[in-house]
Amino acid sequence: MNSYLKLNKKSFIPWLYIWLALTCFVANNIELKFNQFFEIINKEYGGDRLVVAEKWQKMIVDSVGLTEQEKVTLVNRFFNTQLFYQTDIQLWQQNDYWATPLETLGKGMGDCEDYAIAKYVSLRAMGISEDKLRLVYVKAKLPNQPKPLAHMVLGYYEKPNAMPLILDSLINQVLPANKRTDLKPVFSFNSEGLWSKNSQSSVASPTARLSHWRDVIERSSKQGIKW
Repeated sequence: MNSYLKLNKKSFIPWLYIWLALTCFVANNIELKFNQFFEIINKEYGGDRLVVAEKWQKMIVDSVGLTEQEKVTLVNRFFNTQLFYQTDIQLWQQNDYWATPLETLGKGMGDCEDYAIAKYVSLRAMGISEDKLRLVYVKAKLPNQPKPLAHMVLGYYEKPNAMPLILDSLINQVLPANKRTDLKPVFSFNSEGLWSKNSQSSVASPTARLSHWRDVIERSSKQGIKW
């Protein structure tokens, strides 16, 4: 009887960790409450979008053991294949709206900011530290467009001041910034700081200067994502 109880106790512990990961995932100062997230997405967007959200959860939980560059590639491919591009006017009837990851996964659509924010949150949840990730506002030269257009990508910096890898909704391949001659950086930011094109240190508080970013953080916290 005692050996039976010991065996079941030992076998119970791994399942406990799995259950905790599937209900509440905490990594690198970001907390994902999957139960709350799933309840909202199912209620507001339906079962089909819940299935996609569950795939997102699985990607995050299963990423343990991958290298950071493998995580970067995985996340970029996931959102570039699961989402369709749509302008804010068409999707939200607003000129400029930054969606939360829940809203983006729920709609299954978004513009460049929505892709970048969802990728940023996912990589944070996978354990990549804040100082290695920046959302980068750029001017992009697009085919058949006479002037560069405003665009946002996500940059991954393996080391401080390293050439970042660029996660972009426009292309599926993750390339270093010096290979993206079609993009001209303007400024970058994350939860800790805001940098102008040539600055080595933060020039302002991102939440104080960027109201859209502040709103995304506040709305996300009510949807099961806190950072």
